[in-house]
Amino acid sequence: MTMVTIESGFPDVRHISNFVFLHKTRFVIMILSLLCMTVGQMNSLTFNFTVICMQDIVEDYHKDNRTDLHWMEDPSQKSFIFSGVAIGAVIGLIPLVPMLDQIGLRITFTLFGLISAASSLLFPLAVSIDFYAVFFVRILQGIGTSILYTVVAYIPGIWAPKNEMGTFLAVLSCGFQLSNIICMPVSGILCESEYGWRPIYYIFGSLTVLVYVAFFFFYSDAPKNHFHVSPKELSMICAEKKPKQGKESVPYRAICSDKCVLATWLAMCGRNVAFYVLILYGPTYLREVLHFDVKGTGWAAALPFVSCAAVKFASGQLTDRLTMFSEKTKFITCTLISMIGLAFGFMIMSLTTYRTIAQISYTFAVTLSGITIMGTIKCLQLRCQQHVHFATAVIAFMACIWQFVVPLGVGYLCPNNTPEDWSFLFIIVSVIVIVANIPFPFLTTAEPADYAKRQ
Repeated sequence: MTMVTIESGFPDVRHISNFVFLHKTRFVIMILSLLCMTVGQMNSLTFNFTVICMQDIVEDYHKDNRTDLHWMEDPSQKSFIFSGVAIGAVIGLIPLVPMLDQIGLRITFTLFGLISAASSLLFPLAVSIDFYAVFFVRILQGIGTSILYTVVAYIPGIWAPKNEMGTFLAVLSCGFQLSNIICMPVSGILCESEYGWRPIYYIFGSLTVLVYVAFFFFYSDAPKNHFHVSPKELSMICAEKKPKQGKESVPYRAICSDKCVLATWLAMCGRNVAFYVLILYGPTYLREVLHFDVKGTGWAAALPFVSCAAVKFASGQLTDRLTMFSEKTKFITCTLISMIGLAFGFMIMSLTTYRTIAQISYTFAVTLSGITIMGTIKCLQLRCQQHVHFATAVIAFMACIWQFVVPLGVGYLCPNNTPEDWSFLFIIVSVIVIVANIPFPFLTTAEPADYAKRQ
């Protein structure tokens, strides 16, 4: 153990471990945070897949010669179960910003993660009780996911050197893709095994507990206070960053009236409509319309997210290395490529009845959906600076609204899961994506707002 004196705004004495991860502790933080995001998102996704292999509970329900419908057979009740995550996410967002300001990310993220773990572990029990128990557990799953968007923007601002911001942002946001990559095939394999769908929830819930406990003991809300951060790494992280001068109140009104922020929020609304159609109903579309079997549905739903994660990671590296382009050029390019690709993929799916073409279009849309965050979140980081956690919390809130509305819309527009129903839905989604992104290149800027400039 060594004791190091540090100047200008840092503690006079820091106790540092002799083991400093080759001056790369920040990458351990990044990977551990990625794992937390992945398992947290997995818990909310599992039902989206297992819903296609839970017919045993319907059969058991009717063994007693009951004539009323089980909630799995009622489209409206099933839609509410899908929407439970959105309701929970809204509830979780209410205390989120104050909690981050008062107790920091370390404790807040851990609490939300343990709620997510409990929701997964309790899900099989809730299914054996009734509709309301399942709905309550789905709300808990939503509370667990409500913090994820904020984490994607929050941790890079604290732990990433300025020239690694894009990489951190890309890697952390890959949690949304990795959760699908892991969840869908594992669920498909277990669903068709002798063990059925219930062990999926116990496995994911237990894994969530382990990962979040590890995060709690290793993460620090400030690099300067971390036991394994060397003076060399600390200087890299803090280079070109203005020191934080105590707690600052969030300028809610100024942020909510900023045209740049409003255009970014609108662009993310368009993206989230398309994203939640893909993520919530991708397995259903592949199974009911393209006629994949259960195991095939798992792999077909997961593989596009592999390409999405790869493209996102590559775009993160490029945005860090292409220093000849302005930040505005880079985040506008990422956003427009993603949105045009999303709209194009949905439009092709709406026009074809060929399984191969539809699957390629589905993969194309999922792949490009990921790099939206490389544009929109980067824009908010540059514009809002230390207040980015509020700007991303609003994105999460609007995502919750769409997460609630999308199941109701799909239930109304695709009641029979026919190709014609889905075609009409995909056309609507394409139009929403295009219209929502028109203001983004004209109203956004990479310059920090006046409310974000520290005195």
